Amino acid sequence: MIRFDMKFPPLTPIDCPREFWFDHAIVQETCPTYAEKTLKYLEAKSTNLPSESPPFRKMRHAKEQRYKALISVVQHLVQTRKLNFRPTFLFPVVSALGFMNKDMTKLFKIIVTKFEDNQKTQPRRADGVPQGLLRGRFNRELRNSVCFALLKGNALAAYNQGANGVSQPP
Repeated sequence: MIRFDMKFPPLTPIDCPREFWFDHAIVQETCPTYAEKTLKYLEAKSTNLPSESPPFRKMRHAKEQRYKALISVVQHLVQTRKLNFRPTFLFPVVSALGFMNKDMTKLFKIIVTKFEDNQKTQPRRADGVPQGLLRGRFNRELRNSVCFALLKGNALAAYNQGANGVSQPP
């Protein structure tokens, strides 16, 4: 059995809904295991991006290895024309500081595009807010939601670990 973390069921098309299944990951590039490697990587060149740092690469590699067999089977089924669709595999990774890899950015674009497609089928809004403004708000709120979830997760992890500077109730 292969378990994915999340599923987004789009609303359209009603007769044949497509689902987006993805297995995301959160890396803690500031933890003692990664902090020194990440700092060295970022200091090596000014063009080095946090989203390509050692913890991101390690997590992506782990995900690729985990799903390598599934991807191979799917590619074989596509080549033999036993699937009537071509699946895409993304490995979205976001850091505890809010940096995202390219796959997470693609996932955000897919979600925003699906939102936009759904808005096109809706009747004109009574409040007069244009669709472009709604799309921008949705995009911003989606990013804010992910960042807030990261903050909550970090706070919970720090509380559970009993980290210095985090007070626990008596």
